[in-house]
Amino acid sequence: LKRQGVVCRGCCRAPCLPASAMPPATLSRSSRWLSHVLLLSVVLAAAWAAEVAKGSSSQLMEALDAALTEDEARVLLEPKMTELKSLDSQVVEKVVLRQWWTLARDLVSKSHEQKVDLSFAVRKAVRVLKDEADELLRTLNPKYGQAQQVSPAFQWAQNDTCIFLTIKYTVRWNAPGALEVTEPSVNMTGNIFNFSGLGKHSNNKYRYFLSINLFDNIDAQLSTWSAASVGKLSVTLRKKWARKWPRLLGEKKAKIGNMHVWMEMQEKLESTLSGLSSVSNSPITCAATEKLYCVATDTCKKLDGCAQCPGKTEPDEKAHLCAGKPTEKASLSFQDADMDEFQLGGDVKVLKAKNDFDVDTYAVFWGKSDTAKLESADGKEMLVGEAKAVGTDVEIKIPQNTKMPDGATHLLVFSRNLYGEFSSPGSVLLKDASLPKAKPGGLQFQDEDGGQNLVKGRVTILRAENEEKIAEYSLHWGKSATRRTGSGSFISDVRKEAGKDVSHWISSQKPPDGASHLLVFSKNEFGDYPSPASIQLVDRTKPCLTFGEDSCPVGVQATADEDADPQQAKAKLTVTRAKNEEKLDKYRLYWGKEACTKDVGSSAKNGGLIRDLKITDEMEVELPADTRIPDGTTHILVFSHAPLLGESEFCASVPFEDNKSGASEEKKEL
Repeated sequence: LKRQGVVCRGCCRAPCLPASAMPPATLSRSSRWLSHVLLLSVVLAAAWAAEVAKGSSSQLMEALDAALTEDEARVLLEPKMTELKSLDSQVVEKVVLRQWWTLARDLVSKSHEQKVDLSFAVRKAVRVLKDEADELLRTLNPKYGQAQQVSPAFQWAQNDTCIFLTIKYTVRWNAPGALEVTEPSVNMTGNIFNFSGLGKHSNNKYRYFLSINLFDNIDAQLSTWSAASVGKLSVTLRKKWARKWPRLLGEKKAKIGNMHVWMEMQEKLESTLSGLSSVSNSPITCAATEKLYCVATDTCKKLDGCAQCPGKTEPDEKAHLCAGKPTEKASLSFQDADMDEFQLGGDVKVLKAKNDFDVDTYAVFWGKSDTAKLESADGKEMLVGEAKAVGTDVEIKIPQNTKMPDGATHLLVFSRNLYGEFSSPGSVLLKDASLPKAKPGGLQFQDEDGGQNLVKGRVTILRAENEEKIAEYSLHWGKSATRRTGSGSFISDVRKEAGKDVSHWISSQKPPDGASHLLVFSKNEFGDYPSPASIQLVDRTKPCLTFGEDSCPVGVQATADEDADPQQAKAKLTVTRAKNEEKLDKYRLYWGKEACTKDVGSSAKNGGLIRDLKITDEMEVELPADTRIPDGTTHILVFSHAPLLGESEFCASVPFEDNKSGASEEKKEL
């Protein structure tokens, strides 16, 4: 039917029609339907082929398991030898594991010819065989099944807050050992550190066990350990009190034969211990003599001797301490990150007490002064939050949109423990972060530089309608009336003067690329008001900046000198105006020592100004008799001039000759 151009329409009862007789829409739908059928057929065929291949591999594996000899296995694999790419890696592993070495070598040889990589499967199987062989050798030792307990070698170092251990799975530091341990167990509590784990080395099993009675207590919750390094365990023990220990072990005379100082690490940490002296005692060492530890004096006191421990007069036999309230205050800092007025949010950073040995927590309160807590209507102290003392600075979060309590002026932090809190708090003044409430009233600026692409002049900033919360005004270059030019946009900050407009002088400079405006923002320590006041930059240039342009004087004429005396003139000068006088206010006439050209302008002047002619004046000047002519004058020059911007760079000129005939007559008479 397809060869005859006939298209069938499914199970429809209508007779099949030739393609030429079918509507175009029907042909299009039929084509799409055929495409979908063909695509589905391809997908199903691929899936079927994969299942067949999987089933084929599974059957081949079963056949290899049943093979009794290498020759039988070779017969099974012969059809696959020419297409190793299709051979499942499990089949290769099976050949190696059955130790059919000749067949395995043939497979590898064929893989090189066919550029098929069998290395992973071969290495994996060989490794399994090797491990089994090694295990067999280990069983020759009658004690192999029993793990021998040994103490691993370790090194230690310290900074002011932590003890660092690195434990090697070997009995001597410089000897080889197990690469890893199974069933690792680490327990830390009080001043006790315990580690155990099973390892294999040199055909022997070992149970590594290490127990250390430390010089002082640690914080188990903040201590960590990791078995990431090959053959080693890394441990960080957080000291309960940040200070320098004189030794690692609680007992002064105790020794562990395979313990070493970690010199390389200790050298790196030495800077953290600078200025610290080693303590002599701890609750652990004092407990050994049935005494209590006095932190303030670093001594051991008898059970009834805590009265002599400054600030710590309460005996705590369970903790082996002379206890009492904290003896030092912390400090704190806070910057409001919530920009809504009368609302606060952000992190309160508590800077720990210098010696926080006796501090359990830091409690932050709202304060009505720098020392007094703020109380609620029912007389309760208003707590912001509390953080555990961990030997470092801590943070307490004030959620965004927290209403600032009425009467709150400060945040206060108190050092606390079981016996109470230190009487004096650290404090910080509360500053409610909010932006200025209005933008500046406007900007005034007129370019006075006159140079092309250069500006200078005084910027006047009109004060904002509402100056509350404004500290200063920030002046920027803008690429539009609302957007700064970029990182180089900043010009200057100008202090607010209450009730007055302020100004800033911009010295001659080239604005950044793309700058089209001057912008000014209302500003305080928390940021800028979102929208600025602006003024468009107009690059006002001097007239006649290039030779022959419309703002240049067209020319100047001069009558012959009628004054016969040397260096004296009497003449009439006439200026021909510039074609465009829009930005001009006057013309300036000078004596000249050469003609004005495209290469010679101001340098042609010879002496002083003859006269200014306002553009509203007649363009004629009468030089009366006896007008002095500077020596060397050869021309009369005229320049155009614009207010604030100055005189043109180029000029027009006319030759002028000094009439010296009077001098000749005098000579004749003589």
